[in-house]
Amino acid sequence: MNYLQLAFEQSLFSVGISRPNPAVGAVVVKDGIVVGKGRTQRPGNAHAEVMALRDAGELARGAAIYVTLEPCCHYGRTPPCTKAIIEAGIKEVYFAHADPNPVVRGKSRSILEEAGIKVFEGVEACERAIADTGWDESCSHDGCKVLSGNPAAMAGEPETRAEAIAEARMLFHEIERFFEAYDFYVRNKATFVEIKSAISQEGYMGAVVGGAKGSARNAPLKITAQGANCWNHELRAMSDAILVGAGTVLADNPSLDVRLAQGNNPVKIIWAGHHEFSADEVATLRVFQAPVEEGKAPIVFTCVPQPALDKLNAGEAPAAENFAIEVVALSNASFVANWHEMHANLSARGMHRLMVEPGARLAAEIFKCGLWNRLDLWQSSDPAVDRALESSGADGLAYPEFPTALVARESFMIGPDVLTVYSR
Repeated sequence: MNYLQLAFEQSLFSVGISRPNPAVGAVVVKDGIVVGKGRTQRPGNAHAEVMALRDAGELARGAAIYVTLEPCCHYGRTPPCTKAIIEAGIKEVYFAHADPNPVVRGKSRSILEEAGIKVFEGVEACERAIADTGWDESCSHDGCKVLSGNPAAMAGEPETRAEAIAEARMLFHEIERFFEAYDFYVRNKATFVEIKSAISQEGYMGAVVGGAKGSARNAPLKITAQGANCWNHELRAMSDAILVGAGTVLADNPSLDVRLAQGNNPVKIIWAGHHEFSADEVATLRVFQAPVEEGKAPIVFTCVPQPALDKLNAGEAPAAENFAIEVVALSNASFVANWHEMHANLSARGMHRLMVEPGARLAAEIFKCGLWNRLDLWQSSDPAVDRALESSGADGLAYPEFPTALVARESFMIGPDVLTVYSR
């Protein structure tokens, strides 16, 4: 067990709630026992450290606190967390990620150390956060480490301290990836755009059925296996919002929620473009019929009027109880102008990460536009995917051409699927 892993799991339940503040998790540990847990609340309410200290009560005195992000040290909507930590009698602080905010970075550590508190950060903090469970250094373990960089998806507990240290370093990598969007938002006051796509061994991302001119339509193609699917749902849990195009909504009828990971559901965003949703589509598509969580009404960005959605909002069409949808009209100047308009809208809402799961046409437009930050591209090595496509009689839908300036940052394999991460 790693105490910072527990804190990280807490933080996932603050995504979409704490914004524009970062989603942070914390745990208080005394004598090897977790005595307090907390996560950042809505703006103006308590931060993760304060919530964990409240949960621990008097047991916090002489204890250690493990936090995913460097504690704040300034007065904003709430008092400094460093003040609460000192007053609670905490003796050790472990935080994984340094806050990019210049008001905080490095200053919190100095304040805490001046108060006689030991402070550890980064990889060292993650390694020191390993719970001492009594290691059997003689055993061997070939268990499934399914997600390089994502300890939450690994099978079982580490059986040796060496394994635990390796997993602690991967945990640090995962927390760094989690805060990548927050860091970008702090420095640019803009939403971080992360694209997730999957292609078969032959480079197809979907199927095209009904080949006659005018009747062809895109259809989903099952490409990735369970390990990759779990990774994708963890990314959803890390994201403030998830965006798909009208074509994907019509072809896949996705729910766009988090099912295979811990965390909150992101805000669902539909890029309608020039597609006007019909009354029948509105009545059958999951994104328009699922119950809406508080503060998470789906958002439709559109270049054309949407009378069927207007009727839904007015209660003149069947819908889940208390259902509401936000329709945002775009200027309809060009895709580039509209995409920038949408991006500015989400940035103004304080959204840190937008996850995009585009179809071929939308992906091509986004690549041309250039307003994105990271591409997570899965490729299956299983020939059965392409064989299934061929036997179905459908044509393959090819992935659009990559931008020339792509830089591959990392690559790893989960089951039969290879993930390559690109950045601009």
